[in-house]
Amino acid sequence: MAFENYWKSIHKKYFKNEIVYDNWLDSYSNILNKCKTKVLDLGCGLGNNTLYLTERGYDVVACDYSDIAIKKIKEKFKNVEAILVDISKELPFKDGSFDLVVADLSLHYFDKKTTLSIMNEIKRILTQKGNLIARVNSVEDTNHGAGKGKKLEENFYYVEGYNKRFFSEEDATFFFSVIGSPQIKKSEMFRHREPKPTLEIAVQKK
Repeated sequence: MAFENYWKSIHKKYFKNEIVYDNWLDSYSNILNKCKTKVLDLGCGLGNNTLYLTERGYDVVACDYSDIAIKKIKEKFKNVEAILVDISKELPFKDGSFDLVVADLSLHYFDKKTTLSIMNEIKRILTQKGNLIARVNSVEDTNHGAGKGKKLEENFYYVEGYNKRFFSEEDATFFFSVIGSPQIKKSEMFRHREPKPTLEIAVQKK
């Protein structure tokens, strides 16, 4: 299934009129409070983090690969700039555009080469001492495909309809160190039918 069609099917399946978010970003208030630019919600989906951020007074640029997601963002958030973006390609922003990039469950669909390229692009668009806050699949997430399906690379599988990477702490250190020195912690989210173990990463541009 093509990536575009995959995300169309996911967003059609899970879209509801009410956007529900968890409070995972509460732990990073020290980083959020320092942000002087717009916040880039990279892989915004249907707007969980966009809602969290706008409710707290942040200006947001929301990006996603799915035209359905971008349409819903534009309908729900009249003051948010919503852009259709393939994050596996060069990002359509100037160097040093953002103090803060938030990437929630959007960075774990790519092979090693592409993931490293994405990290370099995020680093490019961050300001001096800008920050990335991310949440990614964990290798402990057996409820959602870790260690299952067709193995493509280490901790990278074709499972549940598309390619998915599951990060160990060592993996997260390797990839996110492209940007700076990552702070990594285990977490768990409950937005899905079953608990989802994740890794949270905060990294400042070096």
